Amino acid sequence: MSILGANSPLPYVIAPLQEVKSDQPIRTRDDLVNHLHQAAQLEMSTIPLYLYAAYSIETKGHSQWDPGISASRTIISIVLEEMLHLALVRNLMLAIGAGDQISFYDPKFMPQYPSLMLHRAPDLELHLEPCTQNLIDRVFMPLELPAEHGAPPQSDQYNTIGQFYECIEDGFRYLSDNVKNFWSQAPGSVKYQYTAAYWNRDGGGEPVEVRDLKSAMTAMSIIVEQGEGVDPDKATVPIDPVNPKPGLDELSHYAKFQRIRDGIEVIGVVKPVPVDPRVADFKGPVVALADLFNAAYGYTLCMLDKLYSLPRELEPEKPSPRYHLERTFIAAMGGLLYPIADLLTSTPIGKSGGDPLNAAPTFEYYDFAAGQKRSGSKTKKEHLTWLCNQAIADFPDLGGDNSVHWLLAKMPDIETTYK
Repeated sequence: MSILGANSPLPYVIAPLQEVKSDQPIRTRDDLVNHLHQAAQLEMSTIPLYLYAAYSIETKGHSQWDPGISASRTIISIVLEEMLHLALVRNLMLAIGAGDQISFYDPKFMPQYPSLMLHRAPDLELHLEPCTQNLIDRVFMPLELPAEHGAPPQSDQYNTIGQFYECIEDGFRYLSDNVKNFWSQAPGSVKYQYTAAYWNRDGGGEPVEVRDLKSAMTAMSIIVEQGEGVDPDKATVPIDPVNPKPGLDELSHYAKFQRIRDGIEVIGVVKPVPVDPRVADFKGPVVALADLFNAAYGYTLCMLDKLYSLPRELEPEKPSPRYHLERTFIAAMGGLLYPIADLLTSTPIGKSGGDPLNAAPTFEYYDFAAGQKRSGSKTKKEHLTWLCNQAIADFPDLGGDNSVHWLLAKMPDIETTYK
């Protein structure tokens, strides 16, 4: 079934990913789709990576000026912009008639850890780790490493994210110039693009409606400038890369991480969470809590997929299911994922080398089909509620007013609410 809905002109196909090399330019639409699919995977791989580090920082009981708050807020601001980048890549795919060749809730798409960073030479290993200055210096800064604009890769592999996106930009230019009606192959797909980043108020930039080469270049400039920056000697980038204004700048992701590495943004107390945890590693009641987190994580990805299946309503007075889903998606991110992660990272599970060890979110794929069969639930929401009820006796903070259980009751059944 198409994730763009029954009325979508685009078929649902998960395209097999082919190896890409820096010395092989994009010259066909299939090559471009393959590169964009992998760009989306690259952007997605940073989100759990950065969230895990942020979740490991102790912020409960601190004022806004205390250590830990500054580093945590800095990392979260980067996560928000990575979410924007992910949305921009999917908009680019929609614009060329390939929006349905990607699904966020898919075990072949969702990142696994440990893994190697896509399109980077030399290799960079990505692990879910507690936040330290060493992690920032060893992984996060190399991941966002700037390069001279236009600098060629040093081998047949890409050395930076910017070099990978430059290849995609070149592909868009070539196909726009050489393929007749290249930008009119997906009529009606624009209304499925994501254009309202309500969750991005703490980050810079806005989603871009991609219709042509100019808007495609704008979308990619936001991704590259916000991330690594386009000048290794300049730490700041425009808050709004589309309409830059003097004095309205922010730090690039690389520069933000550099401030944490240098101790300007203080990390503070870090919870003793493991490296690359797995639900299979846990025992006792915490297993139910870890399953609940992964299901809630998968549910938010399903919400995003569903969001892209709903067209934007152009008539202001007409009720918009898409607007409702955009708002409830934000509630799921802040009201489900964070409270469950906070409970996990605050729960002792034993010792490691004589030191205390707490649980942590694992960001693993949760199989809703198997879970619903086990619980007898008809929808993902019903199953989430069932999982919450399994954990609530051992973790009473899941219940009560304004709790995870309370919010779940207000979340939509995405299979039945949005048809």
